[in-house]
Amino acid sequence: MLPMIKRTLYFLAFAGCIASCQQTADYKLIRDEVVKIHDSVMVNTENAYLNKRALDTLATRLDSLKKAKPALDTAKEKVVINNLRHQLEEADTRMSDWMHQFEADKGSKSDAEAVAYFNNEKSKISSIDSLYVSLLKTSNEYLSQLKK
Repeated sequence: MLPMIKRTLYFLAFAGCIASCQQTADYKLIRDEVVKIHDSVMVNTENAYLNKRALDTLATRLDSLKKAKPALDTAKEKVVINNLRHQLEEADTRMSDWMHQFEADKGSKSDAEAVAYFNNEKSKISSIDSLYVSLLKTSNEYLSQLKK
């Protein structure tokens, strides 16, 4: 009976050591994920810029487009174009604000604080990424529709 209790105690001690010795997530890995998402978003900012330029060009050519498509409601299309441009500019503002506030260095944060910080930043940049993906899809579809 005593050897069984001894084995159980050893097992519990070993399990306790394993649980207490496990490290929290490595903040460097999370920071690398944040940077990777950032790099993807930067590509999307360039595509958003190109779409804004295309929307600007389209806005100046609506009158000539009406000749080719007499049913085209240019007033309605100007509203849509302005709305899309505004949304793309807002996404750019969010990205710019995030970049100015982001601290890539750990600084004086503990490892646990750095993990929490980079996880929070990952959530923020992922949200911006999703916004760009959605806006690019919408603006690409709109631009394609009017080219037809």
